[in-house]
Amino acid sequence: MAREFEQELLERIKALVADAKYRVRVHAVRHMIEDGFTESDVVAALTSKSKMLELYVDEHRCLLLGSFKISENVQSPLHLVCDYSRDDVVDIVTAYIPQKPWWITPSQRGRPR
Repeated sequence: MAREFEQELLERIKALVADAKYRVRVHAVRHMIEDGFTESDVVAALTSKSKMLELYVDEHRCLLLGSFKISENVQSPLHLVCDYSRDDVVDIVTAYIPQKPWWITPSQRGRPR
């Protein structure tokens, strides 16, 4: 049942983002500037082969893993924390490139936060 909810939620988030029904929050913008990716990269990461890494049901948030193109042959992983508390819009709370020591791989946590 939980897996089914996660998949439905992921599809709902992808659909909202594809329909431009999203808001990019200031923390995500800060990482865009610092890490060198764009809003278009965020949209591409969310609407492509993204997957759910963690679900925070009590906060109505989830951590998604997607990727974006740095160049024609190079992709970078991108983590996206989304707030799904509203039905009509998704908030992209933050987006960042996963790095050590906090992440061993893009999908495996390292040192605790």
